[in-house]
Amino acid sequence: MARDEESRLGGRRLLPEDERGIALLAMMIILLLAGVLGVAALTMTGMENSMAGAVRMVEEGTHAAESCIGASVNVIQQSIDAGTVPATLIAPNGPVPAANAVFLGEEINGVRANDPDVAVGAGGNPNIVMNVNNYVVNGDIDFQYRKQKSGGVASLASGYDGTGTGAASVNMFYRIDCTAQNAATGATSRVIAVYDCLAAGDGCTRRTY
Repeated sequence: MARDEESRLGGRRLLPEDERGIALLAMMIILLLAGVLGVAALTMTGMENSMAGAVRMVEEGTHAAESCIGASVNVIQQSIDAGTVPATLIAPNGPVPAANAVFLGEEINGVRANDPDVAVGAGGNPNIVMNVNNYVVNGDIDFQYRKQKSGGVASLASGYDGTGTGAASVNMFYRIDCTAQNAATGATSRVIAVYDCLAAGDGCTRRTY
């Protein structure tokens, strides 16, 4: 009888009903686990892509803000040499807003120390304005103080009267605050640096802030 039943089924033997239920349940569990693993893999890939995009935005914003720091140092050096902000650095040819040029020249040359002006936010009055890779970058340059350079006996004797005799032995300290903002993505990066500059065009050195 059993052989006749197998013959009708083409030689295949059917599992008992209880075993068929277990097999079906096992298949459903396997399919469910495969689906969960697939969703987890897609989620992890999405998270990795989001993290990579966020890191890229931070790097781009930081690069834009650092560009502002470099431009600010150039403005400081040239303004110390000239005693005022050179026309070549004033907008539209340069990064210094025309309305701010005289004020900035006074700041850089120590006429105004530790001014409370800011580059962004309420009362924002940036000294430097740039556009770098879809970022609008605003910078603030603040003269902090001057200090006699070690060994600058000639300068100590002559006193500091701005650029000129003895001025090269005076260290002038500046705080530069640059903020880069991308309106499309909402990304914002800020870099603050302190520079020690020697008068008479002898260069600037970045200090630990």
